[in-house]
Amino acid sequence: MRILILLLTFPTLFFGQLSPKVNAFYQQLSKSKRAESKNIGYSGSESELYKIHSEMGKIATDKEVEYIAFNGNAVTKFYATNILFDRKSIFLEKLFDFYVKNNDLIDVLGGCITNRSHLADELYEKVAFEKENIKQAKWERKWKDSMIINKKENTPEYLNMVDMLTTETKWANKEIDSLIYNFDQIVLNNQQSPQNIVEMVCTYHLYENVKIPYHEKLVYFEKKYNSEYIRKYLEFSSN
Repeated sequence: MRILILLLTFPTLFFGQLSPKVNAFYQQLSKSKRAESKNIGYSGSESELYKIHSEMGKIATDKEVEYIAFNGNAVTKFYATNILFDRKSIFLEKLFDFYVKNNDLIDVLGGCITNRSHLADELYEKVAFEKENIKQAKWERKWKDSMIINKKENTPEYLNMVDMLTTETKWANKEIDSLIYNFDQIVLNNQQSPQNIVEMVCTYHLYENVKIPYHEKLVYFEKKYNSEYIRKYLEFSSN
């Protein structure tokens, strides 16, 4: 009887943490069995789920988003994490540690392809990819400035292209590097870290052509998982 009462009251306790408007968005997101990137399908149309998450991000407080990120289902956690990342939340490291330990699976539709991943992998990849956004935003600013300076010489088509360049980021490269370093520590200091996230760490640093000073810790995981990805990184870092 006590268990039944707890099961019946749990939704009330959960949604009591959210305002009615935020809860309405949460309910819509939680019905989906997968998350979706901003643009999906062959035509690259904007995802309705992504729009809902964007609207929720406009009104939800930090505490509400944090609550969803730790207590929602995989899809709502995914979108809440996006919002917290955009807000440069101080809880990102704690959240990443939580996801590493739970290793929840998530299906994400990007374009026309659905990829099965893990929440920790998605967060690590999102942080790592932000360097590309920083680079793109910097290039766009320079290009826009040059178009504005030469406005009289440019055609309306070129000026319209200026308005189409809208890459935004609140992050700096040093901040991303610091966050990645702290994520690495979370993964490699925990001998129970799952294979997928250890391989993500190795793949990222191999791509960046960076030798990280965690050789012995990686040797442990390579022996534990007999992973080709970890072994490939160890070969790179040993040379």
